[in-house]
Amino acid sequence: MDYSLFKQEIHDIIKIDLNCYKEQQMHRRILQWISRHDLIDYSGLAQALKTDQEHRKKFLDYLTINTSHFFRDPTVFTYIEQEVLPTIKKKSNVRIWSAGCSIGAEIYSIAILAKEQRLSVATYLATDIDQFSIEQAKEAVYRQNQINYVPEHLLRKYFISKNNHYELKKSITEQVTFVKQNLLTDIFEGNFDLILCRNVFIYFTSESQQKLIAKFVNSLKKGGYFVVGSAEHIINPSQFGLARVSYCIYQKQ
Repeated sequence: MDYSLFKQEIHDIIKIDLNCYKEQQMHRRILQWISRHDLIDYSGLAQALKTDQEHRKKFLDYLTINTSHFFRDPTVFTYIEQEVLPTIKKKSNVRIWSAGCSIGAEIYSIAILAKEQRLSVATYLATDIDQFSIEQAKEAVYRQNQINYVPEHLLRKYFISKNNHYELKKSITEQVTFVKQNLLTDIFEGNFDLILCRNVFIYFTSESQQKLIAKFVNSLKKGGYFVVGSAEHIINPSQFGLARVSYCIYQKQ
């Protein structure tokens, strides 16, 4: 089985179109996985994915690179805290979405900041392609390295320390709805005031990025904010009806 045929097999098995991802980067990761698990070749991996549910779950988690922590990139969250949330606080039916939410640290960070500002949010939506990550997010139990950037007063206020782990209180977790979603194929909800899709675009081809940005902008209210990762940059944001207002942050015009 060559790589082209393997990509077709992957699409049939786990419903991910690898043609939308950067070829060299994704190909290298898959070869590393095959070597690490002594699977010999693409056929061996395809067979393992078909017959072993646990292997399929771990491979999907590996492929989607789920790493995150609270208040990742302090500069970004400072702007969100000082500028974005006070602006959308004036609006009704506030809706916030974390796309590619991983283990939930990002959407929970926003929910904590909003609660501190007494901002009433009608919808907190968090989506990811990996069901295992969604289940972790719902459990909301984090290691020390995942909460290192949480200010001490917020840590005491919103987390419970248990056996060297930190559990987020229900006053935050119960606000968020988690949904499994494939950004490339699924329909997006709309009327959001704030959308975060951080450290996701870097794995996609330029064509896929363009399509996704257009879909995200269409899901924003006028004046809504779109936040990307520190390694990501929207070239000519005006073509999408966006204006860059801060580091990693764009606003719909």
